Amino acid sequence: MTNLVEAPAYQRRRLSRRLTRTRRTTGFTQQQVAAELHWSQSKVTRIESGEVGVSHTDLLALLSLYRISDDSTVREFTRIADIARRPSLPQMSNVHSKAFREYLENEQIAQALHSFEPCYVPGLLQTEKYRTAVLRNAYQLSSLNGEEQAEVERRIAQKVEVMRWRQRLLTSKGTLTKANFVVDEAAIRRVVGAEVGDTSVMREQLERLKVALKSPKVDFRVIPFSSGAHLGMGQSSYVLLEFSNVDDPPVIYEENATGELTTREDEDRIKIVESSFESLQSRAVTGTDLKRLLDDALAAL
Repeated sequence: MTNLVEAPAYQRRRLSRRLTRTRRTTGFTQQQVAAELHWSQSKVTRIESGEVGVSHTDLLALLSLYRISDDSTVREFTRIADIARRPSLPQMSNVHSKAFREYLENEQIAQALHSFEPCYVPGLLQTEKYRTAVLRNAYQLSSLNGEEQAEVERRIAQKVEVMRWRQRLLTSKGTLTKANFVVDEAAIRRVVGAEVGDTSVMREQLERLKVALKSPKVDFRVIPFSSGAHLGMGQSSYVLLEFSNVDDPPVIYEENATGELTTREDEDRIKIVESSFESLQSRAVTGTDLKRLLDDALAAL
């Protein structure tokens, strides 16, 4: 895995914080910066939020406006900006949406991950066959003609490859120290693959989950049907990322019927998700009870 200080997403966040502090120290508002440099205010906002990198020309314009001319300081800003502009994701990730690519960048530098899934096994724990079966169903492959099927199969293969690339987080010595997963029992009971008569897909997936339980990085829990109603019923899936730097706010990635959303500035929403995950985690089983649930699901195949 990439060293944290070499990660473009990390340096982009670092640069955005330093530029924001510098602007405030020099007494400028975002509106004033935009007016002085003949930019839109949204451009200033995107730079300071870390949403986009900063070109060399734009960086020098900002530093000039803030009256920063010391050579060593300018070189340090330039070095950070150069790293921040580097591609941080593999080319194959372009098959995903902008919101998910933004999430992937943050996932690579997160210290802790909290994931809730009501219906599926989380992507970081999926097998290739399980992921492929889920995607084929989502794309309704059987309803497409030959040429369309070939294109969709190509996209599916790319998404599976991205999944494999992501899963290095759980086995490498990168920044991620803990990955917490909570799923409803439906995620381990629904026999993905049975729609085409292949129960081996789910068998392999459940066996993979039993192996994952042995990882010191992974905390995987299931909310059993027998526990009754819970807060996650009716909720969409989400992931909450936390970072080692206290100045970095958590990031939320959510999927629902209207699309995907990556959030890091909405403090109220972050608090709601944090509280929700704590509640769901407290309702979920682990240890011997969890192993029994997985064994029961396997026996039912």
